[in-house]
Amino acid sequence: MNPRVLRRLLLGLLAFTVLALLWNEFGMNTVMTIDASTPFAIAAVDDRMPDGGHSVGTVSRENRRLALDCQIAYGYEWPFCELEFEFSPAPRGIDLSRYDAVRLWITASGPEPHQRVRLFFRNFDPRYSKDGDPQSQKVMELSYEPALYPQGYEVPLSRFTVAGWWIDEHPLTLELEAPDFQNVTALSVATAGRVEEGMHHVRVDRIELRGKTVSASTFRLVVIGFWMIFVIAWLVIDALVARRALRLSAASQHSLQRLNESLRLETRSLARMARTDPLTGVLNRKGLADELLRLARLGGDSIFPLTLVFIDIDHFKRVNDGWGHDVGDQVIRGLATLVRSAVQRDDLFARWGGEEFILVFRDMPALEARAIAERLRERVSLHEWPEELKVTCSFGVAEWHGGEDLNEGVRRADEAMYRAKQNGRNRVEVQLESTPDSEAA
Repeated sequence: MNPRVLRRLLLGLLAFTVLALLWNEFGMNTVMTIDASTPFAIAAVDDRMPDGGHSVGTVSRENRRLALDCQIAYGYEWPFCELEFEFSPAPRGIDLSRYDAVRLWITASGPEPHQRVRLFFRNFDPRYSKDGDPQSQKVMELSYEPALYPQGYEVPLSRFTVAGWWIDEHPLTLELEAPDFQNVTALSVATAGRVEEGMHHVRVDRIELRGKTVSASTFRLVVIGFWMIFVIAWLVIDALVARRALRLSAASQHSLQRLNESLRLETRSLARMARTDPLTGVLNRKGLADELLRLARLGGDSIFPLTLVFIDIDHFKRVNDGWGHDVGDQVIRGLATLVRSAVQRDDLFARWGGEEFILVFRDMPALEARAIAERLRERVSLHEWPEELKVTCSFGVAEWHGGEDLNEGVRRADEAMYRAKQNGRNRVEVQLESTPDSEAA
């Protein structure tokens, strides 16, 4: 993956993470309000039933607030009155575990100098609760003095504890003694645990359960999961990109190898083309010179003397003028083929230019070369040529000695070939000395 793109993605993801965490911290709030307009069942509960006490509690609505008036009378050991909000009849309750805190707008008055109230949450769990027995539901309680918080009081639900008297009456294992808000059936606002006789007044403006739509712990797990998905996706994409890059690199390397091979072949082909005659495929002048230099480097003066045979097609201009250059080219190609088939593989054969060719024999005296030239002359004259042409050649044979320039040997062979022309063509002439000396075939 492109590093610049990766940096941008990381910066964007970091910014998104910060914004999401801030949103979860200061937003994503959910509130459950309990007041006089609440749809839940509201009732006053006192110690007369089933405890046989004499306290009397009544509930009424005062505009948007709920009023609990309780005449405490001794009779039950723990006299009380409470205002109960029933969320749902047991065994079915509501899950309040997604709320973190409860905010209370409650006032209380009575004969005590420090009037306190208690809050109870009752939770039904079949592991310890029995259907039809309200006392078996776990009670989580909180006690506080409303007069100290005229602006309202917010307390985390974690501050609620399981009532000690309930634990005494319902012994449980340690893991079941903890507060539980997953299936709450009721919320109650009650008088204090120890109260004096007389009239007690509790006013509930409203109660709010506050929490997050998604809890902070759950949200952080989601963020961590998102990062893990991103990292895994990046690793997978990076691995795929690297694999593709390796494939492309391998393919590119293979292509380069093929290209290099093609270039080597092309170079060899161009070198061969530079050394060969394109019409006949035999060596040209440069190719012949290169081969002779190679032989000289390998063998030095021991390769001399070499015998040169100059070949020229007789009256070739008449062929071109009378039958066209295409037929002339056929004649030249045919002569090259005929000569190559009649000489040894180690013998050098080149097109000198136009209708002129040259043969170079190693380890062969001029007289032996003349005999080969005679056989070639005869084969040319007897060969069947295009358009039933009669084609003959004139041959000049000479030796090229060590210490001489190639042009000297070529000049003598060329002079011998011209004597053949002057003496009637279709002949072989030999020049054995450095000075002109011809011998008729």
